[in-house]
Amino acid sequence: MSGVHFEVVVNLPTKSLHGRWLIPFLFLIVGISFVPSTVDAQNYWVPMDRPTARNLRDLSFLGSLTGWAAGDSGTIVKTSDGAETWTVQTSPIGDKIVEIMMHDTTFGWAIAQYNPHDTVAAYGTTLLRTTNGGEEWFVQQVFQDEFLNAVAFVDSANGCLGGHFGRIYWTSDGGVNWTPAIVDSADYAQWPIFTMKFFTQNIGMASGGVYDWIGMVWKTTDGGRFWTHDRVAGEPVFGIHFADSMNITCVGGDLDLGAIMVKSTDGGQTWQYTYLAIWGQATAIAFRTPVEAWAPLSFATTFMYSLDSANTWTSFYTPDTSAYYDIVFTDSSTGYMVGDFGAVSKYVGPPVGIPQPSTAMPVSPALLQNYPNPFNPGTRIRYEVRTKSLVTLHVYDITGRHVSELAGGLKEPGIYEARFHDGGLSTGVYMCVIQIQPVDGSSGYSRAVKMVLAR
Repeated sequence: MSGVHFEVVVNLPTKSLHGRWLIPFLFLIVGISFVPSTVDAQNYWVPMDRPTARNLRDLSFLGSLTGWAAGDSGTIVKTSDGAETWTVQTSPIGDKIVEIMMHDTTFGWAIAQYNPHDTVAAYGTTLLRTTNGGEEWFVQQVFQDEFLNAVAFVDSANGCLGGHFGRIYWTSDGGVNWTPAIVDSADYAQWPIFTMKFFTQNIGMASGGVYDWIGMVWKTTDGGRFWTHDRVAGEPVFGIHFADSMNITCVGGDLDLGAIMVKSTDGGQTWQYTYLAIWGQATAIAFRTPVEAWAPLSFATTFMYSLDSANTWTSFYTPDTSAYYDIVFTDSSTGYMVGDFGAVSKYVGPPVGIPQPSTAMPVSPALLQNYPNPFNPGTRIRYEVRTKSLVTLHVYDITGRHVSELAGGLKEPGIYEARFHDGGLSTGVYMCVIQIQPVDGSSGYSRAVKMVLAR
């Protein structure tokens, strides 16, 4: 197993742009990077026109053409033609919408969190509802001093909400009234809930946890009135997929360890934990076919892809190097994902039944997007060396002026992390460029990522 190495940069020398760096920087400026030819599988996802510049966090589709997406600043957008065009819907709030769910073309709900910068002001969650397909959204209820993250309805009347401190509410009148659910008492019952999904009218699950501490699942068999729970991982759990009532797959992870997966084959009575050794946080999971699974890795600007019912995974770049957070397949030939700055991608892969060549399998990226991004004052940059290679990692400003050398020299196979500190630099866009040249004479690799310093 490859090791993880750390390199900390404390000085920021200023140098001119030397000739050996001119070519990769020119590629960077025009947005081109060298990647191995084996990443063709990512081309099954096509970036669509962005309906907004706001970050999109969640989406809900009814069939292959009609869907909604929601995110920061109260943004809600709708498409009726498979993401070719979008309509911005009127939202009564300006807060971050963390989840949206449309039960049908008429009824839908969304939850938004408000947390004013004024430390004496209240914080909480606003529940939005529409009764006309999103033409109008109205505030149905405000939960003061509570952060709710998940909403799930099984029909137009019956649904549940879940959030921090393991709080769960249920309704039987479309959300007019909410009743606290009963959660079995135990030491781990009070952790945050992030995702909730129902398989039938009565059987549902929720997942959540805390970074670097715990991953949790909750289960109900009576439509959300009573819930049991179980500690299943050391990292939070997000996406939930029901293959059937017995076979359930969940994904998650944290900012340092990377992606994880938990599986149950007995309806959630027991769980098997798997550390996937892939950098990134899996925030959702969707199956295109019974054996083909996909999961966005959020800030890492990568995806996971499985062809064997989520037993093994491979990571690869997103089609536009954006961070994606939610994914859905409406059928075996159509899928959608949404992410930062209004990013929308649509699946246009081969029809089901047509085998995909092994050469189309994606590969792990050599240079990952820095995190956090935008950053102030510092950020982390991870890269992978797959074979013994000469490696250089440099930072330039947008004019091409050399700012810093983060790494250089001969590297053994492994995952490395470099840390970049602004060192008094001005606000703006900076480029991080990697060059990897294997010592065995095989083809080299160059790539660049854009970093934003925001003061």
